[in-house]
Amino acid sequence: MTNERYLHLTWMDVQRLSERLADQIAESGFRPDIIVAVSRGGFDPARILSDELNIRSLASLQVIYYAGINERNDKPQVKYPLNADISGLNVLVVDDVADSGNSLKVVKEYIDNLGPREVKMATLHHKPWSSFEPDFFAESVDKWIIYPWEPRESIEDIREKLLSEGVPEDELAVKLIEIGFTRKQVRRFLGLKDV
Repeated sequence: MTNERYLHLTWMDVQRLSERLADQIAESGFRPDIIVAVSRGGFDPARILSDELNIRSLASLQVIYYAGINERNDKPQVKYPLNADISGLNVLVVDDVADSGNSLKVVKEYIDNLGPREVKMATLHHKPWSSFEPDFFAESVDKWIIYPWEPRESIEDIREKLLSEGVPEDELAVKLIEIGFTRKQVRRFLGLKDV
């Protein structure tokens, strides 16, 4: 396992990508009445887009699909429904990544059934193999993305993957650092005193 399979993003990267998305949306002429964040990955980019596009109405819903790195549940499910009335509105749905595309298909169908005027989908990233292409995306990547809001989750998931591949427990910290995590993150989330 090398760090070539992973893309670590900083908060500045997320800001830059969100600004790129905002520019695409503005240039397209689409003017949302409300932004819907897909929880959990869409929260931060949706909030940035809310500011960039000067859209004060921000709502959310949660879809569950991933169980871990490259491990999915059988089918995406809306766990927590949309917390706003969007009938007759222009809706911008925001998530972090279009990976398989299955979650975004479920979200699009769900939102369409709530009677909006128009729905556009936006993600920071799009994977080339995704079965769903958002209307707007900032970058196309073919790596597993580690967003700055999920270091613990990523470390725990990658730790389990490494263990399943036969990496000994006492080599995990070194492997995680090679992948691109900081020593501080590895100490903190693996509960180690010294790395």
